Amino acid sequence: MTSEGQAPHGISFVVPAYNEEGTIESTVERLHLALAKTGLPFEIVVVDDGSVDATAKRASATGKAAVIRHPLNAGYGRSLKSGIAATRYDWIGIVDSDGTYPIESLPDLVGLMNDGFDMAIGFRANVAKTDNWLKRLLRPVLIAVLNVVLGASIKDPNSGFRLFRRRLIDLFGPFLCNQFSFTTSLTIFTMGHGNFVGYAPIAYSERTGRSKVRHFRDSLRMFQLILEGITFYNPLKFYLILAFLLFVTVALPSIGLYALGLSFAALGYLVFGCTCAALGGMGMLGDINRIAAGLKAAETVPPRITAAK
Repeated sequence: MTSEGQAPHGISFVVPAYNEEGTIESTVERLHLALAKTGLPFEIVVVDDGSVDATAKRASATGKAAVIRHPLNAGYGRSLKSGIAATRYDWIGIVDSDGTYPIESLPDLVGLMNDGFDMAIGFRANVAKTDNWLKRLLRPVLIAVLNVVLGASIKDPNSGFRLFRRRLIDLFGPFLCNQFSFTTSLTIFTMGHGNFVGYAPIAYSERTGRSKVRHFRDSLRMFQLILEGITFYNPLKFYLILAFLLFVTVALPSIGLYALGLSFAALGYLVFGCTCAALGGMGMLGDINRIAAGLKAAETVPPRITAAK
C-alpha cells in the first residue's frame, strides 16, 4: 500500500462484492462514469469476496476495474482492506455493489473533500424507510450514544458510500473491523481522533438480492466498538457507565437477596458480579492499550511503501 505522502492525487474506489452478479456490472459502469466526470485520475478495484456466482467474471468483463479474488468469504471489512492495499491514489472511496447507493452523487463527496474534510460520507437521509422495524428502532439509539460518547455530530456512522484520505487507513487500518462494522469503526476512530468529517445527503434505495448482514453477530461487534470508543476517547465515562451497570445488575440484586435472608446467595452473586466486571474492565483496558500502541507506532514510523499493482 502506498502512503498518502507518496501517493499521487486521485481517487481509488474499492467495491466489495459477494455474490452480486446481478448488480456488479452496472455498479462498475455507473462508478466509472461518475469518476470520469470529476476530472481526477482514478481507478476502480473490485474485491470478489469468495463469491460462488459470476461476480468476478462480470466485473472483469466491463474492462473498467481491476478484480481481486478472495478464495473464501472473509468479510466486508477484510475485502475493503484487501482492495485498499492494492490502490495507488491519496483519496480512497468505497461503495457497496448492491445498487443501493446513488453513485451519481459522487461530486458532492468530492466537493467536501476539496473543502478540506478528511472524510466525506453519503448520509442516507431516507434510510429509515428501508430499515426493518428493529433497525429502525436501534439506529437512532446507536447514533445518539456515539454522539454523546465522542462529543460529535454523527449522522450516519455506517454508510457504505464515502471518500476519505489514505492516511486514515495508515493510522487505523489494523484496528478496523473485518466484518460489516468496518465503516462504523472507521467513523468512530476518525471522529474520536479529531479529524474532520462531512456529510452529503443522499437517497438510499432498496437493495437487490439478499442482505449479507448477520444482525446478531454484527450488533455484538458494534457494541464492542462503542465500548472501545468510549474507553479510548473518554475513559472516565466508560468507568462511570461500568459503575452504574455494576450497581444496577450486581449491587441491587445482592441487596435484595440479603433482604430475603439469602445471605450466602447474596455474597456469591456479589463476588461473581464484581469479578466479571473487573475482568471485563481489565480486558477492555488491555485492548485499548493495544490500540494506543499501534496508533502511536503508525504516527511515528513511516509506513512501508510498495508499488501499487
